[in-house]
Amino acid sequence: MAENQDGAEKSEEATAKKKEDARKDGNVAKSMDLSSGVMLLAAIAAMYVYVPYMLDNFENLVEEFFKFNNFTVTQDSAADIFMFMIEFLAKVTLPIFALLFVLAIGINAYQVGFYISTKAIEPKFEKLNFFANFMKTFFNKRKVVELIKSLFKIFVLTAYAWYLVQEELTTIVRMTDADYRDQMVYLGHLIFDVSIRVAALVLIIGIADYAYQKWQHNEDLKMTKQEVKEEYKQMEGDPIVKNRIRQAQRDAARQRMTEEVPKSDVVITNPTHYAVAIRYDMEVDRAPKVVAKGQRLMALKIKEIAKMSGVKIVEDPPLARTLYNSCEVDEEIPENLYKALAQILMTLDKFRRG
Repeated sequence: MAENQDGAEKSEEATAKKKEDARKDGNVAKSMDLSSGVMLLAAIAAMYVYVPYMLDNFENLVEEFFKFNNFTVTQDSAADIFMFMIEFLAKVTLPIFALLFVLAIGINAYQVGFYISTKAIEPKFEKLNFFANFMKTFFNKRKVVELIKSLFKIFVLTAYAWYLVQEELTTIVRMTDADYRDQMVYLGHLIFDVSIRVAALVLIIGIADYAYQKWQHNEDLKMTKQEVKEEYKQMEGDPIVKNRIRQAQRDAARQRMTEEVPKSDVVITNPTHYAVAIRYDMEVDRAPKVVAKGQRLMALKIKEIAKMSGVKIVEDPPLARTLYNSCEVDEEIPENLYKALAQILMTLDKFRRG
């Protein structure tokens, strides 16, 4: 279990504020191995597609170019050849670079989302102290773990590449007597086969490392019970946060009331200043209950919903004001209003049948 600098146990999951603060500081879960694996795999696959195209077309284009210049190389034609090669390479490589650029943004967005933190790139002059940084890194458990991981990855990838090449050693020896074109084709396929397998292994390592980085990031952000209490106190004391909470509560209350209006039996209005929706289920409720109420714009909204839902609207200004001032939502009406409301309810088909 993680501990803070004071030795207190960090047993609580990080709050939303703690995660957001860490994100603003550039402290996010990210795996460079995952990015490297995706980029390497994409680059090799793209090269596999483009190299044959490049070789076939380069041979044809050079042949046509020299035919056009009568197979003579002059200062002007040499400059033309150079520009021709630059343009050709640009046409071939730009799609690959564009693909890698899009993938780099995409894999970064997948891991941390679209967010730019300037704090992560702010200059810190203490980093210029080589000795202090070396000692901090040497005695930092996290840095040591990362170093061991890097050395282990190099060993695994090198061993795997050697294993793949070793399987082909017999064929490589036999190919020494083959035509050079066949040798080039074989070596090209061998290099691609080894590269794509190593890249796939890098991607697998990257996926595992990303899972580990997320776990480690969550562990690092965990808080002690005291830290959670202190943060809660700070947030509660923030007027902006309080206003947001109250606004959210008001919005939720309005939404709940608008959902209850269609279920009500009657809406008592002022007619424009007040509106109170009443529901009475004789099998469940002990007395009629206020399910929604509002003034001005909210009153108009309640009336509008009532009309759309076919709920009866009764204009009774004194009763509407009294109900609004004496009852809260989800409360039963007081006994002194039973008679006045009963006269209205009895005009409804639902209660006449009863």
